[in-house]
Amino acid sequence: MVKILPQLIALTAALTFALAHEPRIRRSNAPVNVGGATNSTKHHRSVFSHLERRAPAGPQHPQPSACTQKTYTTPLAPGAYPALDCIPFIEDPQVQEWLKLVDFSKVPSFPMSNDGACPTTPVGAEQCWWTCSKCTVAEDVTNCPTPGTWGLTYDDGPSPESPRLYDNLLAHNQKATLFVVGSRAISNPATLQRAYKEGHQIAIHTWSHPSMTSISNEQIVAELKWTEKAIKSIIGVTPKYWRPPFGDVDNRVRAIAKQLGYKTIIWTDGFDTNDWNIPLQQATPQSVVDTFKLWLAKVPTMTTGFIVLEHDLWPQEVDVALNGILPIAYATKGLTMMPVAKCLGDATPYLEGAGTFQGGNTTTTTASASASETKTSGAATGTGASVVNPTHTSGAAGSIVLATSGQGGALLAGSSVVLLTYFVGAFF
Repeated sequence: MVKILPQLIALTAALTFALAHEPRIRRSNAPVNVGGATNSTKHHRSVFSHLERRAPAGPQHPQPSACTQKTYTTPLAPGAYPALDCIPFIEDPQVQEWLKLVDFSKVPSFPMSNDGACPTTPVGAEQCWWTCSKCTVAEDVTNCPTPGTWGLTYDDGPSPESPRLYDNLLAHNQKATLFVVGSRAISNPATLQRAYKEGHQIAIHTWSHPSMTSISNEQIVAELKWTEKAIKSIIGVTPKYWRPPFGDVDNRVRAIAKQLGYKTIIWTDGFDTNDWNIPLQQATPQSVVDTFKLWLAKVPTMTTGFIVLEHDLWPQEVDVALNGILPIAYATKGLTMMPVAKCLGDATPYLEGAGTFQGGNTTTTTASASASETKTSGAATGTGASVVNPTHTSGAAGSIVLATSGQGGALLAGSSVVLLTYFVGAFF
């Protein structure tokens, strides 16, 4: 009993934290405003609940109730950002200025989806909805052109787990494309600065991680531009690349993103690691690694390279990368991993130019790398870029940052349920 006393104390602290914040992060089902005049009651699944969105069953992840409880009242103060993990208000003057960048007469009209779910009737080719038909257009990037090249990408960071991944990549002089969620960027600015300083390509993954076909034209603009603004305020450059959450994109979404100057990146069909399903217990680290090995067997016969979907939000996602996928990749002869911009031959992935982008890659020729080389996370180091860091208060160990916002000042409690599950699994 004495030996497990510290664990019991930690578990009690986690449970107390979870119970204290439970009313603030309950699930909600508010109606959708199709007209787009306001998004005050738009139903929303945040990045905290993206695992729930992908799987038909499994543990339910909370989302902030503030997204549906607040209505637009006053403009955000200078330097402030929208509520974390909520679709930004389109009435804000900053968003209204951004809307002037888009000629909406050139944006095709298609019905908004129900949270990215496919309808019972077939989707027309003119919509080219990737979620429902894997339809792509010529300008979509789904693979690397050169055989044997791997576009290494990680979505949903920066998170408290990201430094562990960065440590490993740094030790192997390996660069990647990091598709950044705006809400995570302002929650973890030093981590994003470190990634940029070390030469990774920083790209956009929206502000709150919604299904993009489920939101209005104006909300699409707000999701993209607020993320762009957050990233630039932290690292000083403007990304030219973006990836739609869940790959959920159609010709309406594409048209808006293109007018805003973004290149749409998806991933090679069938090259989803399924790492996001490990926390749901819908996949295991071994099943993810086994699938990865099957891909590697196909690489010598492929006529192009490929882009793989991975994540760095949850501990289990980073664990399988560090202890499964990356050691095998480093040891595979003739496989060249690199950022997406590098594999496309683009030396300037930012509007301002190259930035710190080095386009570095590791061409693996020996089996020298192993899981034992994986480091523990250290302190994130920043660059000289000016950081706009909103008022925030750190939560219990292992939780996502708690933050206040100019839109209602709601306290968003990360994911205490996941934290509690983590403690239980670790100690019992």
